[in-house]
Amino acid sequence: MVYIGKRFLFYVFMLVLIFSFQDVFAQEGEEQKKNKQNLYNLEEIPVTDRRAAEPVTSPYAVTESSKLQTEVWTKEEIEALHPETVWDVLEQVPGMEVTFQGRQHLNFSNVRGTGNYRVILDGVYVSSVDRIATTLPVDAIESMTIVRDATALTLGPLTNFGAGTGSSNQGFVIIKTKRSSKLEGGFVGSYGTFNTEKEHIYQGAKIGNFDYRIAATNNRTEGRDDWYNASDNKSLLFRGGYTTKAFYGDVLFYNSRGMREFQRGVILKPTGSNWSNVGKLDNAKWKIDPMDSTMVAVNLNKPWSEAQTTSFNYAYNSLQVHTVQGSFANSNVSYSDQDSREQSVSLRHVINSRGHVFKLGGQYFNYVCPDGLAPNTGKRVDESMYSLFAQDEYHLLNNRMTIDAGVRMDKKHYNNSPVTGAAVDEWAKETWTGALGASYKLTDIFIITGRYAYSENSLSSNQVSSDGSSLPPEKRSRLEAGILANIHPFFNPWITGYYYDTKDQKVSTTGTDPNTGATVSSYIDPVTGEEVNFVTAANVITKGVEAGISGNIFKPFTYRLQYTYVTTNDAGTNDSIAHHLVSATVGCKYKNAFANLSYRYVGPHDRSSSPAGIIYYELGDYSRLDANVGYNFKILDRDTRITVYGKNLGNKHYATRYVTGAYRDPGFQIGAELALSFF
Repeated sequence: MVYIGKRFLFYVFMLVLIFSFQDVFAQEGEEQKKNKQNLYNLEEIPVTDRRAAEPVTSPYAVTESSKLQTEVWTKEEIEALHPETVWDVLEQVPGMEVTFQGRQHLNFSNVRGTGNYRVILDGVYVSSVDRIATTLPVDAIESMTIVRDATALTLGPLTNFGAGTGSSNQGFVIIKTKRSSKLEGGFVGSYGTFNTEKEHIYQGAKIGNFDYRIAATNNRTEGRDDWYNASDNKSLLFRGGYTTKAFYGDVLFYNSRGMREFQRGVILKPTGSNWSNVGKLDNAKWKIDPMDSTMVAVNLNKPWSEAQTTSFNYAYNSLQVHTVQGSFANSNVSYSDQDSREQSVSLRHVINSRGHVFKLGGQYFNYVCPDGLAPNTGKRVDESMYSLFAQDEYHLLNNRMTIDAGVRMDKKHYNNSPVTGAAVDEWAKETWTGALGASYKLTDIFIITGRYAYSENSLSSNQVSSDGSSLPPEKRSRLEAGILANIHPFFNPWITGYYYDTKDQKVSTTGTDPNTGATVSSYIDPVTGEEVNFVTAANVITKGVEAGISGNIFKPFTYRLQYTYVTTNDAGTNDSIAHHLVSATVGCKYKNAFANLSYRYVGPHDRSSSPAGIIYYELGDYSRLDANVGYNFKILDRDTRITVYGKNLGNKHYATRYVTGAYRDPGFQIGAELALSFF
């Protein structure tokens, strides 16, 4: 109670300080008053049935045949969901299964049974998504666009690059942070279970053709007692831009610094015949302290005419990770550093003339990790990738039909061997991605789409063969077909079917644990605490269906229901994925009051926990319900919102991963949030 009182006094002090200086901030010229509406159209994404409608000249635009596979979350939808991190949003995406393992690599996204997504934050290509995504301030996000694998041809490489874990890149999550279209400022503060708190303060303005927005965020939690899952993160984000008809661009600076403890797993398997530890927490005591991330991006766009636009992007990001390793059973402590830096350059040109959209471009990526990245610390990583792409789209029959085709080539260069870490000067064989697509508007209601894509991918760094030999790159063919029906504002169903034929896909096998000599399917690296998987190559067929319904009912009510089914012909892969996924959101607004519910069901699946022997522990098979209610009103003529939220209302201690134990959800949480506008 003392702690809550301190938080309350802090918020009161902030409000008094803000109102004391509100006249200083409120000086707004006539020119600024005329610019109350947002003139930067690229940031205001029009959405029809949750499908992106980016201008074709945008670097993030997709073809018409891809829009059924592209999902957008606007700032209003993100706010209604009331997520703690961006992972809470991604869990609502069809086909997406998010797993938490409480270790150095915190979260993984399993998409359609295999692979993961890469994040593009305002032009910054983020490789360490499993670490960074948790630290991004959700209050500063304007929109999140999820682009599927077969549609992401012009965004970036789909082959594995610059990541410590994961396999082929299954697509991109494009995150845009907020930009100011007028004078604005505000404060958001919340407090909840486990001494979890957040303070977010922002201020921005648009002055003529210039705009800026700066936001500072503090997130911290003490975590559940004895679980060792506390975290603390402070971040500063600046977004600025310049917009005219002849030229427009923006810049980003983002820095976050914090710590995160690695949650202790619950042991469920005896060691030999010793059952004494079963049901207890694992004694591993690891944390990252500190973890420092910096991102910088420059995005420039030059419209030469109404038909032709050239875009340039430069981005840099670095991640410094200091890991502290110990044990709850003794006082031994060791330390390791895992620092990395990455930069990218992109140049593209778009020709949009008479229903014909042609895109041509090139990209360069460089990734350096001097001390190696978990689970391969001590092995220097230094690699570059050179990419070229071209894509053509035609609109026919008075825009009722589109056809498109594209190709992408990615070629890696190694300054250090990906196997040994020794200095080399090697070029890898180029990998290719190609796609064909079509869409047809049957009526004013029904739209059908179809796509075929082919891609190649190399071995990931956390995967090794049982005999140490190299494995061939995978070659994947993808077929997708879907139909969208805009029947009525309250009833908009859609369905997509897909079929993947992957040659030489990396699937689980067994090998010898170098630490114990046991036959296992994976083992824990004693230096990094991370899981290393034994894999072999196999031909795998993956197929599934995704379906959903969304709409507004009597205007105050909104809903979205989605279902996913996926299966493969590989027994090991099939056992380790959830075949059934269900997500739903329901919202209601009445005058100044609002209420929102979100639901998630993940079907059962098994996970090998080979560090304790080749056993299987059933994961998934859980339902989770989150909710929030709130009210909008005014204090001293300033917009104010109070929200009360609850997470995991069923108090389910489910687990999505088992490595050194089962990493369970902490269960029911409750809290309150205050949001106040300064102007």
